[in-house]
Amino acid sequence: MKRPAHGQAAPGAAGPGTEDVVIEWTPALAVGVEEIDAQHQELFRRAERFVTSLSGTSRQEVGILLSYLRLYAVTHFGAEEAWMRDVGYPDYGPHKAEHDAFVEMIVKLSTEHEKRGGPGIQPERVGTWLQGWLVDHVSGTDTSFARFLLARSG
Repeated sequence: MKRPAHGQAAPGAAGPGTEDVVIEWTPALAVGVEEIDAQHQELFRRAERFVTSLSGTSRQEVGILLSYLRLYAVTHFGAEEAWMRDVGYPDYGPHKAEHDAFVEMIVKLSTEHEKRGGPGIQPERVGTWLQGWLVDHVSGTDTSFARFLLARSG
């Protein structure tokens, strides 16, 4: 299955399920900073719960899980951004822009999902986008930040 870039749009009409989409944190995604890795594991758990709920769950429950995912993402991103500011991370701006784009997409998906009489969201596209974004962001952007932190402390 082709993974979209993390900036690619994900909404669409309801369609096939998410059987082929797996969102799972693995040790290969560890950035080497315990606090960040723990938060990433929780973010992946919530994303997986959300994706598995897309097929066969009530529209109301999907909306609740979208909110649950957004709230945790905002909490995690806020903590990470505060840490970046505190240590003077030079790539703070682009990193924050990725976080903002993620939250914007979740809000867009929520709006589309809640549109009365609308088709809802397309499970497979949303799951594929979410899985791709998380893996790309953690293995790239977050790993760069962790390397910066580890270099400062070592």
